[in-house]
Amino acid sequence: MVRAQVQPRDDSEDGMSLVELIISMAILVLLLGVTLTAVAGMSKSTVRSQAVADASDQLRTTYQRLDKEVRYASSVNQPGVVGNSIYFEYLIDSNIATGTPECVQWRDVADKGELQRRTWPNGTTKASAWQTMITRLRNDLSQVEQQPFRVQRAGNNNGKVTSKQQLDIFLDTGLGADADPRGGQLDVTFVAQNSSTNSPYTVCLIGGMNRP
Repeated sequence: MVRAQVQPRDDSEDGMSLVELIISMAILVLLLGVTLTAVAGMSKSTVRSQAVADASDQLRTTYQRLDKEVRYASSVNQPGVVGNSIYFEYLIDSNIATGTPECVQWRDVADKGELQRRTWPNGTTKASAWQTMITRLRNDLSQVEQQPFRVQRAGNNNGKVTSKQQLDIFLDTGLGADADPRGGQLDVTFVAQNSSTNSPYTVCLIGGMNRP
């Protein structure tokens, strides 16, 4: 008669119980959650840092452009509002590249939060395409002190006598809807060295492109 031999149970071959499986899955989910949160935080921080860097670069480029052009302007127009945009223009009597008078027009497009620029030869109606200089503008246009453009007349202004027109620029840019206070600001006054008390405030708008 053959007797069956029963081998003793080897505990090392035991499987996982349901409770152990649930605990393992919970730990895995927790680790994944922590990892994804960290990655998302790093990504958001990177995006914000890049936005701040972009804002600074755009402001620097805008400043350099205005500083180069306004000093040679013979007249700067008073800003005006058309629709959702605020405009101003200035006349450069002799463009360095072409030798002909050139009109330069800037506008703050409020609903887009953009600062745009275009040019045309004085007296013509053939303008360049709008070039976006700054994005994510966040000037609060309902506040007087946050208006982006202001022109000071040459002459006596409340006891302050100036011989040249001056252009005040205030631009606040950054992360906009992200509600992050970081970003950049440009708050500067440019002097139109070729202007005088006789400089008009209607250059480039008569026989030119006007304000669309």
